[in-house]
Amino acid sequence: MDISHITKSNLAPRLWIALVLFLLPVIVSATHNRSGEITYEQVGPLTIIATMTTYTKATSTSADRDSLEIFWGDGTSEFVLRENGAGDIIPGKDIKVNFYRSEHTYPGRATYTISFEDPNRVSGILNVNYPNSVDIPFYLETTFSFLNSQFQGENNSAILLQAPIDFACVGERFIHNPNAFDPDGDSLAYELVAPLQEAGVEVPAYVFPDQIASGVLNQISLNEETGDFVWESPQSAGEYNIAIKIKEYREGVLITSIIRDMQIFVDLCEYKPPVIEVQQELCVVAGELIELDIFVTDPDPDDLVELTATGGPFQLERDSAYLEAPMGFQEAPFQGKFVWQTTCEHINNFAYQVVFRAQDNAAGGNEGLADLKTVLIKVVGPAPQDVTADRNLESVLVSWEQPYACEDAENEYFIGFSVWRREGSNPFPPDTCVNGLDGKGYQRIEFVTNDSDGSRYFYEDDNIENGKLYCYRVLGEFALRSPDGNPYNIVSSMPSEEICIEISRDFPLLLNVSVEETDPTDGSIFVRWTKPIAMDLDTVTNIGPYTYQLYRREADEALFNPVAGAKFSSTFFATDLDTSFVDTGLNTQEKQYYYEVRLAVNGTEDYEFFSPEASSIFLSISPSDERNLLTWQEEVTWQNISYDIFRFNEVTMTFDSLIRTENNEYLDRNLINGQNYCYKIKSNGAYGLLTLDELLVNYSQENCAIPRDILPPCTPDLTVENPCDEREDDDISSNTLNWNNPAIACEDSQDASFYRIFYVDDPAGDLEEIAIIEDINTVTYEHTPEGGSIACYGVSVVDSIGNESLISERVCIENCPLYELPNAFTPNSDGTNDVFIPRKNRFIERVNFKLYNRWGNLIFETSNPQINWDGNTSSGQQVDEGVYHYVCEVFERSISGLEQRSDLLEGFVQLIRSE
Repeated sequence: MDISHITKSNLAPRLWIALVLFLLPVIVSATHNRSGEITYEQVGPLTIIATMTTYTKATSTSADRDSLEIFWGDGTSEFVLRENGAGDIIPGKDIKVNFYRSEHTYPGRATYTISFEDPNRVSGILNVNYPNSVDIPFYLETTFSFLNSQFQGENNSAILLQAPIDFACVGERFIHNPNAFDPDGDSLAYELVAPLQEAGVEVPAYVFPDQIASGVLNQISLNEETGDFVWESPQSAGEYNIAIKIKEYREGVLITSIIRDMQIFVDLCEYKPPVIEVQQELCVVAGELIELDIFVTDPDPDDLVELTATGGPFQLERDSAYLEAPMGFQEAPFQGKFVWQTTCEHINNFAYQVVFRAQDNAAGGNEGLADLKTVLIKVVGPAPQDVTADRNLESVLVSWEQPYACEDAENEYFIGFSVWRREGSNPFPPDTCVNGLDGKGYQRIEFVTNDSDGSRYFYEDDNIENGKLYCYRVLGEFALRSPDGNPYNIVSSMPSEEICIEISRDFPLLLNVSVEETDPTDGSIFVRWTKPIAMDLDTVTNIGPYTYQLYRREADEALFNPVAGAKFSSTFFATDLDTSFVDTGLNTQEKQYYYEVRLAVNGTEDYEFFSPEASSIFLSISPSDERNLLTWQEEVTWQNISYDIFRFNEVTMTFDSLIRTENNEYLDRNLINGQNYCYKIKSNGAYGLLTLDELLVNYSQENCAIPRDILPPCTPDLTVENPCDEREDDDISSNTLNWNNPAIACEDSQDASFYRIFYVDDPAGDLEEIAIIEDINTVTYEHTPEGGSIACYGVSVVDSIGNESLISERVCIENCPLYELPNAFTPNSDGTNDVFIPRKNRFIERVNFKLYNRWGNLIFETSNPQINWDGNTSSGQQVDEGVYHYVCEVFERSISGLEQRSDLLEGFVQLIRSE
């Protein structure tokens, strides 16, 4: 029977039931699964081909599966035949590899989870429900999102190049790597998770491998970047399973995740693994030939060793890598060579990963221990060459060499050039491991250009200002193309050499605005400036006398006013004159001041040439518990490279330097509350102009503050537990609150004193205090709600002087509801059991209770959970003794609202009057 393309959606219900019954023996006697994963490739806008790969117990022939049911995540499923015949048996192992492959088209763009579930794993897995792992279902899933292929391109899952079966020895370091390769150049990350038995449900009684005979030497770790799983010194022989989630990101967004379930065989061994020596990270410029030597040794002289390699460079369509090494098992030591002729098509934002594996035959045949080495290889685009910058009348023309080394990359992989600019120079050395210009202070001024005059590429920058030093760099840009030709996964090349050009300066330029004296009435600021460049000012046209006037405004003022006594004149431009001034009589303690210098020529008072304005540094301090937070601000035309923080020393009566920083804030810690601390800031700056490279030093005003404890403790993290399934029916439903101790978790909470516990039975209600926990080390609390099916809690912490944290995030849970009805009652007015009421009633909001006589007539109904039936009909008539049938719908209040319980209460009650 061919069931490879039967789906639930195209079978009539009765036919589907019959098919399930027909297949039941197969389902019950399922394959004994060891490991596997689901991968896919996208072959159309909404079409994929999925491959389920499983590794099974080869000798379980009666449980062999020639088909598996795949669930597509859109409400449909189908049975898929195994495409590799009866499966591929691994020689010398009780392991068989199976491939099931099918194509599917989805109804629309969304996120889907492909999955399959098989009833049984292999038996005896030490860390899965031991010793009954055979009864645990084997479940795999892959979640992916369809992208907008017009703009974002299509997407294929990562390919996992290393099999999910591996072998280790007790007491020996074990290393494994799934070696995922993404054909679309997306970034990958790895996460260690628990294996699943169904969607969202971990296998029962699971522990990670290092918890079996755990100890100091028995530890596991997973490198999130490379995928190296390391198990230091396994302690117990047997079979183990782990699961690794491979996460795929495009432009920082998670688009695919694969859960691989893998098996590790641990044996008792009397031999050591081989050893690989190889350079584990290298970066090259596209076009370079990589010849990487690999050295293999083995501490056991009689062992033979085989060297293999897998990785992305071996999977490429053109110019793929190859391994030069002796074939099969060889006497060690020996040497191999990894060879890869890189090309422009190999340029990528992320390193290619190559895993070298050396395995010996110490266990006999082809079995033994292995050593892995993961090598990361980054291929970067070549830098554009010979960048020049020339000043035109109103613009700067930036040009660079044509042709570019990678401009003819296949599949239009090269998309053009981006142009970047910064004010002032940053002559960092080139690094083949770093592409792009992030963090270098440059701004992109052209996203992509291919403009050329036939001999050179060029870009014209017309957004320029006089007096600036502009420095340019150029990047080559590469990208994959969507079916509509739009670029995605853009990759930048190495940056070009920097080229700088100074724009003409025909105005004066401020060099210093530095506070010399801090005082509320008689403070002073030192101001200094430099003249314009004579050639740019054109002193032939703009003749003397030359008059400079210093202007000032306060921070909250809009207009500048001339500073008295700060006017300087000279007949000739080259004549020395004072270009500095100490401005006095200022409130430098509380105010920030801005300055500019204006120049008049031709002996007039018409100030035509203005310097850009610049301000003093203004220091603010926010005191708190044993610390002062210093922040400062300034608006200057130069670039402040660093700041020195000074604090006054009461012993030496001088300001001591604390630290140098590039930031505009500093937190001074470990102070004494109640003691006064005074500070000032020194800035170290420069213009970066070709004609002016001196260091510009300026000071802030002095400012003081007294630290005091105004910081509340850190907010606790609260969890609430209510294990309803573990309680006996008669147990009172209590909730267990747990939270962390802020005094341990947070340095701001060392004086935490007590906790306040809050409760409300309505998710939208106001929390009210129900308890105080005075022992700061007590981080748990039991609470029994008096009523209501919902309980919401919060906790806060108060320190020794009364500062209180925010209340923790509100945690709401549903209390354990319980509702049971008796099967008899005696309404005979003896005061006992006269009314039919629930035997157990806890947290039930309302019911829909209906009572029928033996002829099916409705005689009583109510919505009151207490029911309170006294043996009369709803109209007040007494009913006879006998058995009555009831149907009761039960409604509970959940966090999301009033909900009817899924189980309908239905039964009989016997009414007895004679007792």
